[in-house]
Amino acid sequence: MIFCVLGPTASGKSDLAEEISNIFNAKVINFDAFQVYKEINKGTAKPSKELLDSGRYFLYDFVSISDTYDVSKYQIDARKILGESKNKNVVMVGGTGLYLKAALFDYKFLEEEQMPDNFCSDLSNDDLYEKLCLIDPKDANLIGNNNRKRLLRALYIYETHHKTKTEINNNGKNTLLFNDVVFIGLDLERAELYERIDIRTEKMIENGLENEVNDILETNGPSSRALQAIGYKEFFLGLNKDETVELIKKNTKNYAKRQMTFFKHQFKDVKWFKNIDDALQYIMDIKNDI
Repeated sequence: MIFCVLGPTASGKSDLAEEISNIFNAKVINFDAFQVYKEINKGTAKPSKELLDSGRYFLYDFVSISDTYDVSKYQIDARKILGESKNKNVVMVGGTGLYLKAALFDYKFLEEEQMPDNFCSDLSNDDLYEKLCLIDPKDANLIGNNNRKRLLRALYIYETHHKTKTEINNNGKNTLLFNDVVFIGLDLERAELYERIDIRTEKMIENGLENEVNDILETNGPSSRALQAIGYKEFFLGLNKDETVELIKKNTKNYAKRQMTFFKHQFKDVKWFKNIDDALQYIMDIKNDI
């Protein structure tokens, strides 16, 4: 059985995944795009080192930020582990819905030509977003106006294929490739979630997030993918420390809203819960029925 734990950042997904792993003696597979990187720790809320070293956790801390890693490579890695785990229990947990979609569904990637470096280089993120809204409002809403790379890719797909990414993606991508998949979602009350985000952000700062940002900058340079993540990119805007912390909190809350939009739009069979205790009771009911 494959248990998929969904939800916005700071909702308690990792704790729930660990509980399910213990109940079903299951391995845990990450589907968070930034937790795959070895050098990013303070700002990504990874499970503890003790858990990561337990032998039950997979696709965490295995890629260097100097290497290229994307959803198509993740699909190969995740499906390999799932294939090796037939007739065993697995928990998948993370916040990057596209990674989960690619792992479990009939999700095929376009073989794209290399996008020219100067493609739409004269346009701002807001310009790109407005342009995509006219072409493919559905995808624009999912991407938002901050992810320049995905905005450019969506526009480039349209220019080269004369079809939107949504039109191409609708072919087969709702076909689940695995049996016995259970989707469990955490959808906390907004006030509670925002409080958890605030507390977690403060804790990351206390644990040395700024020092980690500086270390990455020194060893990998300002173009590092790691430094585009929320909690990292805010340090390069010339703000003072308090302003930086508040911006991280704000951006994280906006990201949480986008995550929920994606999850609720792309995954139709999710059993949503307002707290971990109710979710665990649901899990125990499944165990008792087996």
